[in-house]
Amino acid sequence: MLLSLALVLMVLLLSYYNGANDISKGIATLAGSGTVKDRTAILWGTLTTLLGAFVAIGLTSALVRTFSSGIITSPITSSTFPLAVALGACGWLFIATTTGLPVSTTHAITGGLVGAGLALFGAEDIAWSLLLKKIVLPLAISPLVSFGLAQLLFPITRLALGNAQQYCVCMEVQHVAPVVLSGGTLALRSTPSEVIIDKNENCNRTVSGPVKLNVLDGLHWLTSGLTSFARGMNDTPKIAALLIGVSSLYATVNIATLFGIVAFAMMLGGLLNGRKVLNTLARKITAIDPLTGFTANLGSAALIITGTFYGLPFSTTHVTTSAIVGISTRTQSGASWRVVRDILFAWLVTLPTAAVIAYVIGLVLKDTL
Repeated sequence: MLLSLALVLMVLLLSYYNGANDISKGIATLAGSGTVKDRTAILWGTLTTLLGAFVAIGLTSALVRTFSSGIITSPITSSTFPLAVALGACGWLFIATTTGLPVSTTHAITGGLVGAGLALFGAEDIAWSLLLKKIVLPLAISPLVSFGLAQLLFPITRLALGNAQQYCVCMEVQHVAPVVLSGGTLALRSTPSEVIIDKNENCNRTVSGPVKLNVLDGLHWLTSGLTSFARGMNDTPKIAALLIGVSSLYATVNIATLFGIVAFAMMLGGLLNGRKVLNTLARKITAIDPLTGFTANLGSAALIITGTFYGLPFSTTHVTTSAIVGISTRTQSGASWRVVRDILFAWLVTLPTAAVIAYVIGLVLKDTL
């Protein structure tokens, strides 16, 4: 019972640091382009991530199976294995988040699975072919696909939406005013509300309604939210799987409750500790404007949602960061390759570092329990 409680607490902590490190992935372009302030961007990312997390309950069984028991051939009957996995992943996420490096929770959990599996079961009980096919290859390929997709999409969106920044969508709100009819009767006359699409200067000059939204900014908001939604769908089942894989826990708590617990902890991490990594992605890699931000998020969201439906554990970190770097090579501002180098190094050491931590923890738990 004590071990199960420790597992729940560690999964909550892992969810918290996932939120702190990953909240920026969908909203970095929104904040970096100056469209909104950081606080507003984080709130938007939190809301849409939560929505994605709850939608994931009925749509992500493939990811749950892969990360709960898919790569371990022996039955998992106690909390020891997932506890070692969670500690390994959480240890590295804490280091990365503290230093402001955007890293992959998926890589960290994968490293934890391998390290804990080696310590507690041995190499012969790890399904290496499944690990390579279902986890390693998608994780390795997705950054390259995202980089290329961003480069492909940007000329298209620049051609289609190059002038969209000059236009806004405005809403004239219905006005009700008293009028005196013939015969002295008092009546109320209203003018209908209407939506207007016009140039920014015309909206600012002629429209008095409360809703005035630049067209490109609106599209940027939409794709930013869609990327965060996709992140919620893709990340929540990977973390919840650490609890679902333990039959004794799964028998007493339903899957919706587990997903809700994970989503709540992710929300807290993003709200309370998400600014450091956000600053790295939003401002240190390249200059971002609404068009480049919209394009990067459009490709990222499409790729992550596709991977989620096919049970492929794409890393939101790798996909969104690669999209931002891909866009930067198409613009005059370019990329800060020193920052990109530091991020790539963090990516390379994520899996082995988490594996080593989980391996050591697994050996300690194996000897003491």
